[in-house]
Amino acid sequence: MKYNVSEKSECLVAQLFGRKTAGEMYEFLRAVVQENRTYRHSSIFLDVRSSRPLFHNERPGLFDFFKELAGDPSCKIALLGDTRDLCISHEYVALLAQQQGLRVRSFRDRAAVLAWLNERRHQQERRGQLEERRGRHRRAGPENHRRTL
Repeated sequence: MKYNVSEKSECLVAQLFGRKTAGEMYEFLRAVVQENRTYRHSSIFLDVRSSRPLFHNERPGLFDFFKELAGDPSCKIALLGDTRDLCISHEYVALLAQQQGLRVRSFRDRAAVLAWLNERRHQQERRGQLEERRGRHRRAGPENHRRTL
C-alpha cells in the first residue's frame, strides 16, 4: 500500500494505492486526519486506486475518521474509485455517512469530484460579489434613485 496526502488549491487531496486490508485503510485515514489538522480544509478528496473495496464487516470506526475530518458542517468529502466494485463500496459508505449528517459523496470520475468540491467556493464568490454590489448601491444614496412622474 502507498498513499500521498497533499494540499492543492484549497482542497486536501489524499491518494491511496493498493489497499488490501481494513487496517491499511485506517492507517491511510489516520494520515489524512493528521494532515487536515494542519490545514483545516473544508474540501477533502479521497482518491482510491488499485484497492480492494471495503465490505460491511470492515467498517467499524470508519465514520469516526469521517466525523473528525468533517468537524465543520460545511466540510465536503469526495470519494473516487477506479473500479466498479470500489465505486459501489464508496456509494454505500457515502450513504451511511450521509445518514449520520456528513457531507460525503462517491463519484466515478475526477471532473465530477472537482465540480462538486468547487461548487461551494464559487457560490461564496458570487455571494461576495452580490454583497459588494449591494453595498455600492446603498452607498450611492437615495438621491440616485429618484423616480420621475
